[in-house]
Amino acid sequence: MSAVTADRPLRFLVSVIDPEADWPGIAAEAERLDYDLLATTDHLGMTAPFPSLVAAAAATTRLRVATYLTNTALWDPEVLAREIAGTDRITGGRLEVGLHSGQTASARTAHLDATQKLTRLTDAVETLQRLLPDPDHRPRPLQHPRPPLLLAADDPAELELAAHHADTVCFIGASLPPGGGLVLHSPEEIARRVASVRERAAQLGRAPELNIAVKRIIVTGDRRAAAEALRESGFAAHLSVAELLELPTLLIGTHRQIAEQVRAHRERYGLTSFALLAPAMHDFAPVIPLLRKG
Repeated sequence: MSAVTADRPLRFLVSVIDPEADWPGIAAEAERLDYDLLATTDHLGMTAPFPSLVAAAAATTRLRVATYLTNTALWDPEVLAREIAGTDRITGGRLEVGLHSGQTASARTAHLDATQKLTRLTDAVETLQRLLPDPDHRPRPLQHPRPPLLLAADDPAELELAAHHADTVCFIGASLPPGGGLVLHSPEEIARRVASVRERAAQLGRAPELNIAVKRIIVTGDRRAAAEALRESGFAAHLSVAELLELPTLLIGTHRQIAEQVRAHRERYGLTSFALLAPAMHDFAPVIPLLRKG
């Protein structure tokens, strides 16, 4: 683990994907439980991301808010820059902006193929990097030179883009086949992607925060039995039980064991930011004080 990673505090993000979510209520609870960020996704059929974050920030005093992740397939980059700057001002400079190239269904709706999605993501990053620090841009964000930028990275071109520009690199830890579903990456696949970004960023004199999207949190006294049951259910059947127990995208065990897993993933991968889904917010909450105290 590098000195930068060792010094960087752990951060925990709650991602809300419920289109009927009570944003002020969830935000107040997340702040009470000592989470660092509350995030909204950006898909057609979901609540508009930036108004949701404004409502969340209005109900809290410390909690930061984030898009996890903004779908650049759906946005004109300059319109997106306006929304980001305005939201950063309204939330009191507590906004973080996550970008990704577009999930399968949304990309089809936007009539973009894979190459076009990457181009749109690159254009969005370059536009935000150019416009948001510009003193003549209106509205201006409160954070200087811009709100922190989170970039989801999976394929080589996205990993390269993230190494150059991201303040936080987000690893989804799974692929989304065209037919639907979720295919978890193995621990070795995740390690390769993380190493690729860390090495390239280091060459550029950068050390971005590294984030992982946790898919399941299972609080149990029998880790192996829980992993076996998960595999037998058809979830990640392509991975062995041993691999499931090593994954940073699955946290299984007692609260103390889960805290140990988070520390191990920080040591192995350099991960210091963990995103989990809102339904798991209370299950994970007792882990936070165990990690805050070291």
